[in-house]
Formats: sequence, structure tokens, C-alpha cells
Amino acid sequence: MFTNVVTTCFVVLVIFHICVSEPHCSKFHYEEKLLEKMIRLEISVEAMKKEIEESRNQVTTTLGNLQTERSTWEKTLLTTKDTSVTALDTAIQETKTQVQDELNVLAAEKERWNKELKECVKIPEVVVFSARNPKDTSLTNGQTMVFTEIILNKGDAYSKENGVFTVPYAGIYTFTVQFCVYPGKYFDFAFMANGTPFKRSRIQRHSTSYFSCYSFDAVTIVDKNDNVKIKIIGCYSGTTLGESSDYYWNTFSGRLIQAI
Repeated sequence: MFTNVVTTCFVVLVIFHICVSEPHCSKFHYEEKLLEKMIRLEISVEAMKKEIEESRNQVTTTLGNLQTERSTWEKTLLTTKDTSVTALDTAIQETKTQVQDELNVLAAEKERWNKELKECVKIPEVVVFSARNPKDTSLTNGQTMVFTEIILNKGDAYSKENGVFTVPYAGIYTFTVQFCVYPGKYFDFAFMANGTPFKRSRIQRHSTSYFSCYSFDAVTIVDKNDNVKIKIIGCYSGTTLGESSDYYWNTFSGRLIQAI
């Protein structure tokens, strides 16, 4: 609408100018010139309208492109933001998980070290045992002596099932064995620690009229979980040992002297 108004005003001004400035001439010549000018003016106006329309189309297209590009950038920014936030949250969660795992490992390691430290500095309780009544009174070579009746077992380290004392604390220990032997009998035996003898001895009864008991002591240093026992390493066949609950016992005993 604005374009039509401008065009009309322009035509009126041109006609006014023509009427004022044109020299006086014949009516035909005047109309011819006027028509020619109007045609040229109309052509110019059409050209201007076309140019204005093209410019408006270009502006519209440019604005549309800008709007599209803006929308694209907004979507890209939103997508990038969401992706970045998600990636950041994931990274944070993974880091927290790794840190927690490392803290758990450190806590377990601390607990293990504390336990080992307590074991190292733990003051041993009294360790002492005594047992009597051998399972077998007829001895055989290589036999482990099993004393089946517990008299004392502070620390629960001696087993009446297999005759083995399992060392609960590393240290210096003393052991004692007593055998009551029939007349005319003999045998050899050893104090054993992990299969290695730390004292050997022999009992030999020459008299045929007296019954006798013999005691032997041995001291050794052993580590935790070592085993100590009495082993027969040579013997007389037949019944060798005697046991009387009222008068004489065969015994095996030991105690911790000093922990190390």
C-alpha cells in the first residue's frame, strides 16, 4: 500500500512539473510527450517495484536463514549442554566409585595390618600341658606316643588324639616325659620338633625284680604352628610300659618359658 501511495505522488509531481516547465506547443505534441514521459515513468516505477520486491525477498530469505541458523545453534547448544552435563555426571560418578573402592582397599589393608600388629605385640597367655596314660604299652619302632588322658591343657595346644603339641606362640619351651618300664625291657626314644629330634635317650632295665619310672627333660626353640611329640626310635618287643592310676604314671608335659 505504501508503495502505491509513493508511486501516485511521484506521478502527480511529474505531471505538475511537465505542466509548469513544458513550453507551449501543439496539443498533439504535448500529449505525445506526456504519454512518453508517463510510459518511461511507469517503466521506472515497475523497475523500482521489482527491485524493492527482490530486496524484500532477499531480506525475508536472509531473516529466514538467520532464524533457521539460530534454531540450529540453539539445538546444538542444548544438545552439547546435555551431553556435557551427562558426561560430567558420569565422570563424577566413576571417580566417586574409584575413590570409594580405593578407600575400601585401604580400610581392609589397615585392618589386616592392625590385626598383624596385635598378633605381634600380643602377650601370650600361660601355655602348659600335661597328659598321661599311653594309648599303647607295647611299643613299635617309629611309633608316636599318644597320651590319652589330659591332666592340664592351658592353651588347648596338646591333642590326645594324635599325641602332638602344636605350638601356639613362637618361643622357648621345655618338655618332660616320664616312662614307667617293666624289668628287663629297653627302648630308645626322641623328642621331635617338626620331624627333627632335639633330644634322644634310652631306657634299659637290667634288673628282673624291680619296676622303675624314668623322667627326661628337653628344651628347644620352636616357631608358631610347629609340632612337638615323643617318638619311639627303637624298642624291645612285647609289653614294655606299665601304668597304675594309684601309684605310677607315664606322662608327657610341656610349657612355654619365654615367647620370642
